[in-house]
Amino acid sequence: MWDRVVNGRVLRFHLAGLNHQNLLIADEETGSWWQQVTGECILGPLKGNHLRRISSDEVTLASWREERPESTIVRFDPRHLADYPPSDWEPRIAKLMGPRELIVGIELDGASAAYPLAKLREQSPRNEQVGRTPVLLIVGLDGNSVRSFVRPTLDGKPLEFYRRPGDESMIDSATGSAWNFAGKATAGPLAGRALEPVQNTKDYSFNWSRYHDN
Repeated sequence: MWDRVVNGRVLRFHLAGLNHQNLLIADEETGSWWQQVTGECILGPLKGNHLRRISSDEVTLASWREERPESTIVRFDPRHLADYPPSDWEPRIAKLMGPRELIVGIELDGASAAYPLAKLREQSPRNEQVGRTPVLLIVGLDGNSVRSFVRPTLDGKPLEFYRRPGDESMIDSATGSAWNFAGKATAGPLAGRALEPVQNTKDYSFNWSRYHDN
């Protein structure tokens, strides 16, 4: 998700094409072309500018409503369905390229790392480190929602987290406190604490590798 304001000007975007199977979008105000995966303008009067990333979360509707019951939801109006005809380009590209592995990527302070979603499903949560930052990745019970957080330190050592059998909550090895999928401690010595969220990106491995070292 990107902020549409560039140099104090609100831009409107539409699909312009594909670049190495990644979407290109063009702004209507200047005709500049932007790379969707990086938010960078690669062609036109605004070349070299970058869109500002807005933190976003990809979770199930049930999880969202449980955590934020006061929020509203945008629902697609079926009357406009005809304005978006089905496209056959993605199945054709998939046939040419073969299997495409989904990864969960993280970028922190100039460092990046990518984790295959299939392996995260097998071993969740994952205690990792990206650059100098200890991070935690956890997959929701639906098998597709993935959240990541900074692992806080206690007595100079980063906490390590483990799944509690039968649900999507966790415990940390240092204090035995219970933590939920939202990164909040619900019981134990650290009850009331909240982990710092880290933005992650779900992408295809071939696409991530074009723009990152790993």
